Amino acid sequence: MVYRPPARSFSRIGLIVGAATSMSKLGGLVRQLALAAAFGIGPAYDAYNYAYVVPGFLLILLGGINGPFHSAMVSVLAKRDRQQARRLLENVNTMVAMALLLVTLALVLGAELIIDITAPGLALPGKETIHHLAVLQVRIMAPLALVAGLVGLGFGALNAADAFWLPSLSPLLSSLAILAGLGWLWWQLGADIGAPEQALLGGIVLGVSTTAGGLLQWLVQLPAMGRLGLGWPRLRWRWRDGGV
Repeated sequence: MVYRPPARSFSRIGLIVGAATSMSKLGGLVRQLALAAAFGIGPAYDAYNYAYVVPGFLLILLGGINGPFHSAMVSVLAKRDRQQARRLLENVNTMVAMALLLVTLALVLGAELIIDITAPGLALPGKETIHHLAVLQVRIMAPLALVAGLVGLGFGALNAADAFWLPSLSPLLSSLAILAGLGWLWWQLGADIGAPEQALLGGIVLGVSTTAGGLLQWLVQLPAMGRLGLGWPRLRWRWRDGGV
């Protein structure tokens, strides 16, 4: 079976998950307050709210706890030993990454169409700046589609190995990345951070920091998975292996 740390009681697991989830939620609240304070009602944050709809949906759906990848990995890996689990995870990671690379490319190429569908009001006169920013931000955040799948698979693998702290705390990393981006922007612009003439820079920083936060969620999984005997990222093309 997959290597597991010493068994924990139900109450201990509940305490770990509850504490980590609470910290993540608190981080999300601080992030939203900081965004509102920095940008208020302005083109950079308005565009971000539209641009994040599809990438954010994919991150929650594919990368979230109890998402399809997470649930499937917990169920399948719990029945296999360490070597089998590692091979299966490598196969599934490769297959999912190839598929989600295509989704990422589709988001990049179809960014303008996505904004036209999700925010048709931005096609009206006077909304050109927000429309342009939203399209740019969709393209910047498109890699979240790929990252989301890898995050979901990793969380499932960690939970199957009875590792609960990191998956529950992980969303906090996204909030911290955005807060770091805001901090850098404030250091560069000061009180002008929300000025309309700085909307392009603000929009780019929001998109990049959001993508970096998703990537960070995946990167912090790697040492934990290596320590638990689940291996490091590696392409594996044996589609006919059992469990795939």
